[in-house]
Amino acid sequence: MAEAQAAENPPMTGRVQRLGNLFGRFGLASLSSAVVSVSHLLVQLFSIHHLGTAAIGTLAFLLVIIQFGYSLSNALVSTPYTIAVNQGEEAEGKNFDFFFPVNLMLAASQGMICAAIAWATASPMAALLFGMAGTLSLIRWFGRSNAYAHHAPARAARSDMAYAGTILAGLLIALRTGADMPVIGGMLVTASLMGLLPFGTAYLRRHFAMAPGRALGAYRPVWKEQSAWTLVGVLSTEATSNSHSYIVTLLAGPTAFAPVAVGMLFFRPVNVCITALTQLERPRMTRAVARGDHGAAIKSERVFMAALVMLWLATCLVAAIALYFFPGLILKPTLDHRLVMIAVGLCALLSLVQCVQTPMSVMTQARRAFRPLAAQSMRSCVVGLIAVTLLVWGTAPVFSIGGVVLSQLVMMLGIWQLDRRWRRDQQETA
Repeated sequence: MAEAQAAENPPMTGRVQRLGNLFGRFGLASLSSAVVSVSHLLVQLFSIHHLGTAAIGTLAFLLVIIQFGYSLSNALVSTPYTIAVNQGEEAEGKNFDFFFPVNLMLAASQGMICAAIAWATASPMAALLFGMAGTLSLIRWFGRSNAYAHHAPARAARSDMAYAGTILAGLLIALRTGADMPVIGGMLVTASLMGLLPFGTAYLRRHFAMAPGRALGAYRPVWKEQSAWTLVGVLSTEATSNSHSYIVTLLAGPTAFAPVAVGMLFFRPVNVCITALTQLERPRMTRAVARGDHGAAIKSERVFMAALVMLWLATCLVAAIALYFFPGLILKPTLDHRLVMIAVGLCALLSLVQCVQTPMSVMTQARRAFRPLAAQSMRSCVVGLIAVTLLVWGTAPVFSIGGVVLSQLVMMLGIWQLDRRWRRDQQETA
């Protein structure tokens, strides 16, 4: 009997161990990124209760600019740098310091944009502080990418925790003393500086290791081969993902967009974790492809997809519990509950497609197939814009999410075809 039980236990133990390894591999990156997302949400909630209407809108827009800056950084420096340093023997002996001054120029550009917006809508002091916050945010973001690229995720997690912890401490103080736009700007600057500490002064010095002109000259081949195409992909993906937000608000008004916004809110944590886990897994896939270990690359892709789908299932469960047992915490009486339910269902479908698509997209980037990936993204963008516009005109605005789902399905199927063709080629050459 004991032998029979022992024979049955190993498979169960193996499954538990694999599940534990999965959480160990992805849990830290997901948690730290979610904490940063929550800290930004708390800043916005604080602003709603303590700032004027104009300041609330300005702060929200500045945070959107900073968030979009992360996407630009991924396209222009973070993704190319990660791929470059994980090419195995091909990367040995090469100097990739030029990425750091290029990142500094991108960060300074974002800082100037944030400063100009704050100057026009708030005050000179707010402009100074939000300009610094915009610059430092991208320097910290590239520091996270650098840590992931060199397989040091704990360093990136420490940065996230320091950043979010500083914001939380600042908000606790501000609850007692009050705060205005410059104070919140100063809070973000302090948080970014604290978030840079885990990367050390050597990381900061590398941003000044090369003259800007020389850095741009060394970066030019990267731009032609990778960054130009990843930038097209980022811009078209952003346009596709946010098309329903702009089109519904423009054609139907902000009230019609409210149920859509509630549906999107439930799955925002999934989007945050997709970004974080992409930074974690891209170096692993790139290194496996570079050394010709296609089996390891495919396994990494499958594990990545499994982790995202598990996260999606957990989010769906939380959303169902919240809507069924505690609807009053989220839904106001003025909202049409039926439309909110439809929005949540469509957003769940959209999130699932993104969870399946992202690992295949990262694998395609690891194979350096940037141009075909950009072509798929552009095709998806055109489909999405047309579908969303037609749905807003012909149906209830909440169904516009279906247009985004359609565009993402087009993107997913296109990337799947690229992935399938690559695997077939590998089998033929093996």
